Amino acid sequence: MGRRRRGGAERLAFGEVAALIEEAKDRLLVAVPRPRREPESLPLALLAFDRKLGEARAAMESWRTPATEDSWRRCLAGLDEARRRAESLRLEAPSLDFEALVLVLGDVIAPLEAFGEAERSLR
Repeated sequence: MGRRRRGGAERLAFGEVAALIEEAKDRLLVAVPRPRREPESLPLALLAFDRKLGEARAAMESWRTPATEDSWRRCLAGLDEARRRAESLRLEAPSLDFEALVLVLGDVIAPLEAFGEAERSLR
């Protein structure tokens, strides 16, 4: 019978949350115009992004342990900050050209880099 590596459950749970984060990013980026596809309206894309981040936030406790506490806190803070930025942008509803839109969406997503850092530390 194989033995489970220590921390395997936390890595698995983290992976599920990280997948939700990636889905959220994908839902946001549909607002960027692409050839042969009409972009989603920015407010709708921001709302879908926030909903998916809400799912990720609800699942955060699943990988919280004393060993992951520092990474977990940074990820939670990043998640909350990304949601705050998305909500602020949604309420402003600015008219943006392509370059400005890409930069603004990058700013919204930036706090989620904490999940990339956490993934590297969990390896």
